[in-house]
Amino acid sequence: MNNNKTLLHILLVITFIFAGLSCISYFFVTLLQPTIQSYYSAHPEVLPGEMQTMMQQLLEVPRTYFAVSSLLYALELAGAILMWNLRASGFHCYTLARLLLLLIPLLFLGRAYVGLGDVMFALLYIAVYWMLLRQQGVLGEKKAEATDNGDGGGDADLPDSDKQ
Repeated sequence: MNNNKTLLHILLVITFIFAGLSCISYFFVTLLQPTIQSYYSAHPEVLPGEMQTMMQQLLEVPRTYFAVSSLLYALELAGAILMWNLRASGFHCYTLARLLLLLIPLLFLGRAYVGLGDVMFALLYIAVYWMLLRQQGVLGEKKAEATDNGDGGGDADLPDSDKQ
């Protein structure tokens, strides 16, 4: 059981780092996109040929995409913090944010920007978090431990009204 909690904490630290940096990055791109756009249109020669194409594509992405993504990464980070404290609501926040983050590129950028690897990692993390939190008793029912009150019959499974 202790190894499962250690694995949970390792995965949560990875999520803290990834979601935290993504939230901050998308937030700053949301704020700075107009400035970058005006600077780049005045000085397109600062980037080599291939990078110019990439910068043009980046600047064509609506600011709303970056703002929504930043908020969803913040929700994912909040979910990870709640899961660290073994709260079921953290898993639900994380899962909702992760699934919506898969849909955002589809809605704003088109089908070509949805990566199979992103989908697989998202589903893998959700499944592993679900298993680890379930084993910790956070999701679903905790395994009832039989109590022996001296009569030889473990009656931990019975509701209190049936115990006599």
